[in-house]
Amino acid sequence: MRKGKILPVSVFLSCCSLTAFASSHVTSADNFGKNVVVAATKVNTAKVLGTQQSSGDVKVTGTIVDNAGDPVIGATIRVKDSQNGTTTDLDGKFEIMTHKGATLIVSYIGMNTEEVKVSGDAPLNITLKAEAHQIEEVVVTALGIKRSEKALSYNVQKVGGENLTTVKNPNFMNSLSGKVAGVNINASSAGMGGAARVVMRGPKSITRSNQALYVIDGVPINNTSQGEISGGAFSSQPGSEGIADINPEDIESISVLSGPAAAALYGSAAAQGVIMITTKKGKEGKVSVTVSNSTQFANPFIMPEFQNSYVNRAGDVKSWGAKTPSVYGNYEPKDFFNTGTNVQNNVALTAGTDKNQTYISVGTTNAKGIIPNNSYDRYNFAFRNTTTFLHDKMTFDFNFNYIKEHDKNLTAQGQYFNPLTAVYLFPRGESFDAVRTYELYDVTRGINVQNWNFGDALSMQNPYWVANRMVRSNNRSRYMISASLKYKIFDWMDVVGRLRWDDAGTKQEDKRYASTTNLFAHSKYGFYGYDKVNDRSLYGDLMFNINKTLNDFSVSANLGGSFTRNKYNVTGFQGGLKAPSNLFTPNAIDYGAATADNRPIFTDHAHKINSLFANVELGWRSMLFMTVTGRNDWDSALDGTDNVSFFYPSVGMSAVISQMATLPSWISYMKVRGSWASVGSAISPNITSPWRYQYNPASGTYSTVTYKFPSNFRPERTNSWEAGLTSRFFNNALTLDVTVYQSNTRNQTFLRPITGSQGFSSEYVQTGNVRNRGIELALGYSHTWGNFAWNTNFTYSANRNKIVELLDDPNEVINQGGLNGANIILKKGGTMGDLYMTSDFKRDAEGNVAIKDGNVSQVNLTNPSYRGSVLPKGNIGFSNDFSWKGFNFGFVVTARFGGIVMSQTQALMDAYGVSKASAEARDKGGIAVNNGLVSAENYYAVVGGENPIWSEYIYSATNARIQEAHLAYTFPRRMLGGMELTLGLTANNLLMLYNKAPFDPEATASTGTYYQGFDYLMQPSLRTLGFNVKLKF
Repeated sequence: MRKGKILPVSVFLSCCSLTAFASSHVTSADNFGKNVVVAATKVNTAKVLGTQQSSGDVKVTGTIVDNAGDPVIGATIRVKDSQNGTTTDLDGKFEIMTHKGATLIVSYIGMNTEEVKVSGDAPLNITLKAEAHQIEEVVVTALGIKRSEKALSYNVQKVGGENLTTVKNPNFMNSLSGKVAGVNINASSAGMGGAARVVMRGPKSITRSNQALYVIDGVPINNTSQGEISGGAFSSQPGSEGIADINPEDIESISVLSGPAAAALYGSAAAQGVIMITTKKGKEGKVSVTVSNSTQFANPFIMPEFQNSYVNRAGDVKSWGAKTPSVYGNYEPKDFFNTGTNVQNNVALTAGTDKNQTYISVGTTNAKGIIPNNSYDRYNFAFRNTTTFLHDKMTFDFNFNYIKEHDKNLTAQGQYFNPLTAVYLFPRGESFDAVRTYELYDVTRGINVQNWNFGDALSMQNPYWVANRMVRSNNRSRYMISASLKYKIFDWMDVVGRLRWDDAGTKQEDKRYASTTNLFAHSKYGFYGYDKVNDRSLYGDLMFNINKTLNDFSVSANLGGSFTRNKYNVTGFQGGLKAPSNLFTPNAIDYGAATADNRPIFTDHAHKINSLFANVELGWRSMLFMTVTGRNDWDSALDGTDNVSFFYPSVGMSAVISQMATLPSWISYMKVRGSWASVGSAISPNITSPWRYQYNPASGTYSTVTYKFPSNFRPERTNSWEAGLTSRFFNNALTLDVTVYQSNTRNQTFLRPITGSQGFSSEYVQTGNVRNRGIELALGYSHTWGNFAWNTNFTYSANRNKIVELLDDPNEVINQGGLNGANIILKKGGTMGDLYMTSDFKRDAEGNVAIKDGNVSQVNLTNPSYRGSVLPKGNIGFSNDFSWKGFNFGFVVTARFGGIVMSQTQALMDAYGVSKASAEARDKGGIAVNNGLVSAENYYAVVGGENPIWSEYIYSATNARIQEAHLAYTFPRRMLGGMELTLGLTANNLLMLYNKAPFDPEATASTGTYYQGFDYLMQPSLRTLGFNVKLKF
């Protein structure tokens, strides 16, 4: 009964049907129907149960509570060896007629049954304890197939919906961080509403997305992401992603399928793992309404360290002047940031009978970021109805979701469109208050123009102008409609068909007002960009399901087929404007200006997949299981090749040792498992076309670019195995789950340049083998001491990524880009996160840093120098939940070990003389090099800046933090007439326990495979504090 949750109740009736009983006696019910009665009127047991009271009977009264002291509503009290019984009311109270010396049997599903002897007429106070033994767990797996946990040959981790809504995030995927093993989740630095990077068991594909597949109620959904941007110096505007549209209040649970064997039935899209979301359905019983609010306040979490001791020289934007207080007072860059807010409201209604259940919810999310004029708003409506008919042989499930989303001025990092360039580097000694008035009226032009007198180095502009007069927005409307029809042919066979239509339309606008730096505006009259994105997908499947038991053997089989149709289209235009200024319409664009940015925008592609699949599970005595799956795809991305059809299988076994052998009594359950899978993944759509188009600003037209192809394209192939142990000890109080795995991804497809003499600009090659090998561990413990309960979960995962094979020439490498002079370079024997730098200190013959004219100098390296990998070596999550009576307290600690990150923010701050380090160096008389001192200004002019010596700006990515914390109190229902009220306080990123980097190493400017660990004036991650209110009636 902790947190006011109401568990199922056993009801014993001999007089009448449950419906007849309920019509006369039930006054309050949750999930009422064939299985559950939550609260009932006080019952005349003799009348209802048909028993006779004797003259020697006495009235026995009492109260039943749980370990937390809360009333157990609807507990069953029955006189032993008779049919005489009753149930508790809303206060946990009961009364029953029986004779002295009788034994009462008190039961409640999920709690231990108690026997109490009636010895007098004093009221009884009975405490029921939670059962140690749990009902056999049923897990939702691929295609929404429900399977016994015993039979699973691979690792599946389940997270309840309450873990996503206790401490809310505009993108609920960020709330999973630290709660499952083997899944790395990085929040986008774009701020409120930004996308999340979710990678399971390491990156596998060199050029394709390594993001997980998202599945809702067994059906894959479209998760087009605008977060996979270039995260470099000239980073474009980031955006949200499809999965962020989902209202977390509508989620019942999440199952994480991290291995290819678990996800093989979903096809090529599932090669990187699957996040399976089960949404809430209507429940039998009276109407139940839940109203909730979450309000959070956000501020920067980790900020660079600045100085205010030294000011700038007159006319110089850099702060290398005298050590003297500014006449304008100390400048605090942190004051530029607003207090961000995230307000989420939700109303959900559920009602139903045993034949028809309905769920309706309405949710709003209104968030404002810490950067001025940054906002994210989302409005959700969900309707779901489940109906059974034809004598319960047919079930129809209909689900409709509508999402309206608007975001404005999401900013990740880089010089472009980023107000932090000027905020961080603003010259000390000048008045920042003066630039808060970001525009002034220009009499000659008759318009307001930008107020900025400090030059455009590093593309700097007035930060408030960037926030308010370089406005980029997205407006999206999305419909998701799904329906399933299930028919039970026999008791052991059914057939189900499902359809999902997903239609998202986005309007994107980019307005840059006149007097914006010409680099961005391309015209003195301003800039305008507009495009419309249509992203549509249709999915359907038909599946026969068989579940049959023959003596000691069981057979479970699923056979079916599916189809997927995706279509993506972008049309629009952009360019500098003609006179008059700031007229943001298509006709105002100056298409005659020959620049690459004055052009129409057009993208169009379609993708089709047809599939057949089968899954067969054989069981023996419910202790030994073997599972075989197979899927064949026909993928339009491989049209024109010999491999348009490709097949991939999986096989797995599990054995419940605790049922096969006698183990010590302290071992409650033990299972070993193992599986192997081969998953195919087609190449990116449209690659097989030899033509590409590139815009030519000189002619104002698109010209063709040709590529050389291999003789025949093959699908990318991931072969993997895993083995694991699942155990429970001490009456299931302690749980242990360990998995070891390895995957090899071959036939990697990527583009490399070739000499023009061959008649092509580039060629596609298919080669390579990326291996990921690792371990996942989950350890849980749950125990109750009187009114106090503790639940804890510890997860650990470690992954080792290695490029086993790459190109035929072992000396040939692939440069995946990065920041100035720091690049991710792929080599045979390396990893997909290896960082190399292309410059270093110039050194003398003995290897010492060379000093010339009192300063150090840089030298370009012929062979880039390896500095480390940005990939983590290990991750830890430690979750705790404590409850005492109505109080609940919990927290999550997360830690990452290994890997490196780099900060060009720090390099720029050092070069501009605004960092704390630059002030400390001046205080010491310079930087110690060899046996002497070098002027801090001279030193940082060479070592810092736009092209730094990266060895000085690389940091360990190891960090540990209190990721989440919450404190809540649930009022007893008896105080509120049966209503359940919970009030709580919440925190996210509460405290950084260990970190050596000058920024948050877990933040990312891009959710793509590369540009991880790069900080180029990145928006700080957020610390949030807030409160929750939840009322259920």
